[in-house]
Amino acid sequence: MPEPRHPNLPRSTLLTVLTLAALLETVWTIYVGWKLPRHYVANHWDLAWVGLDVAQVLMLLGAAWAAWRRRAILILFAASAGTLLVLDAWFDVTTARRGDVFKSLLMALILEIPSALVLFWIAWRTIGLLTREAFANVRIWRITLPPRSRAPSPDP
Repeated sequence: MPEPRHPNLPRSTLLTVLTLAALLETVWTIYVGWKLPRHYVANHWDLAWVGLDVAQVLMLLGAAWAAWRRRAILILFAASAGTLLVLDAWFDVTTARRGDVFKSLLMALILEIPSALVLFWIAWRTIGLLTREAFANVRIWRITLPPRSRAPSPDP
């Protein structure tokens, strides 16, 4: 069986790009928080909410299909569906009118957040099952990457 291929992206480059992206996103978030108006009338509000719900349905169907077919992509579908449910709960609560806040909060606490937690657990459990199969008794959080091979230094 051939060795699995690994991406040829140096770890330092990846860390630099991810850290820079986080810093830029932080600056952008501060700017947006400072500049956005407190009240804003949005066009296509219904399309935005229906689109979010359609994405949730597609991820849940993908998770169901992957579980039925015993595919590892279940991890991606379950994690994505859980993330979308948390996002839905956040926007439901933060955009609710005064009279609807309690209902939105109740929906988030009773349905959306617990469902998201179950989906995250499914993704985590699937990762655990795959790593147990692939690495026998090695746990995923104890796996260490081998050091990068360095070219031998010329002896003087």
